[in-house]
Amino acid sequence: MSGSPAVLHSSSAHTPGHPPDCPGCRNRSLIRSDVKLADMLFPAAFEKWLQARLMEEGVQETSVRYIAETSEMTYREYAWALEKRFRNYALNEIHDGHLRQYQDDRANNRDGLWKKPCGQNRIHKEIGLLLRVLRAAHLWSDDLEDSFDQLPMLDSELQRALSPSEQTHWLTSCLHDPDWLWVHQWSVLSLGTCASTFEVRMARLKDLNTRHWTLHVGPEASKNKFRNRTIPLESDEVREAAEGLMRRSIDFGARRPEDYLLPFGGGSARGDLDVKRPMTKFGLKNTWNKVRVKSGFTWFRPYDVRHTAITRMAERGVPMAIIMAFAGQVSPRMQQHYTTISMQVKREAAKEMMLKKEPNPVRFMPFYQSA
Repeated sequence: MSGSPAVLHSSSAHTPGHPPDCPGCRNRSLIRSDVKLADMLFPAAFEKWLQARLMEEGVQETSVRYIAETSEMTYREYAWALEKRFRNYALNEIHDGHLRQYQDDRANNRDGLWKKPCGQNRIHKEIGLLLRVLRAAHLWSDDLEDSFDQLPMLDSELQRALSPSEQTHWLTSCLHDPDWLWVHQWSVLSLGTCASTFEVRMARLKDLNTRHWTLHVGPEASKNKFRNRTIPLESDEVREAAEGLMRRSIDFGARRPEDYLLPFGGGSARGDLDVKRPMTKFGLKNTWNKVRVKSGFTWFRPYDVRHTAITRMAERGVPMAIIMAFAGQVSPRMQQHYTTISMQVKREAAKEMMLKKEPNPVRFMPFYQSA
């Protein structure tokens, strides 16, 4: 995050034996720190609030964490947006009127502070982060909570899925330029596994088993424990796509099982590659948008590949239990949507079977008309 201050604590500040007045421990406190959170400008206050939820240097290499690495990245994205308005505000200067105005400004991109207008759910999450920081500084009371109306979270509209012919056209468009080949491989892998954009980005070499042909989605990549799963790679096309992404990662320098299948910087022309970090969602954006223009599907987002994959399975009449074994947890609303698709296909198949059936020459009369 640009303009973010340096880490506000250091393990070197700890005194031997950690007595009650240890400056290192005091600096980790959001209440007893020498610099009060409420008096800090928002960027510094956010950084101190976040650092209180991270492990100190030398411990982060272990599996011990307060928050997941992905959560840290998400918080920093929200704070980056909030900084556009609040970078020169101390926390004790921010009140509910500012929050209401922020919601309006963010929705309409007033003053051009952000790249584009923002949706309701994103605004809700950004304001939610700011409220957490204000609560930590003891600046957000129950009275303010009652008087301030957060924008409610909206149920996402059902995404649009590619039709079978559109799917073929998309995959063909990916092959128009050799530099787009990895987007083709990404798309094929996701279509064959129902894996989300985040799950593919977070996959490591060790998660792709070419002996048993499986893709493992573990805790790092899954949104929750219900999304942890191992997905079989059955078709030759999906296996070739997986192998292609693996060879590409190895060409970029990946050697260890912990290295990422889609390395950081793999979609950049700058050459700032790092196989120990996953590609960001922005790493896909540049090449993806070129394919969108070529295909004409300017509405098609990376996440829509997962929706398209599940839709194909539902169209084939695959039971919901099998779909969820591939896709992991699916919301009740989406389950109903896919079940409806599956039932429609079954009805059409039943009608087709009846039309092809030979007519029965014997006509049965109702019992009350019989002689």
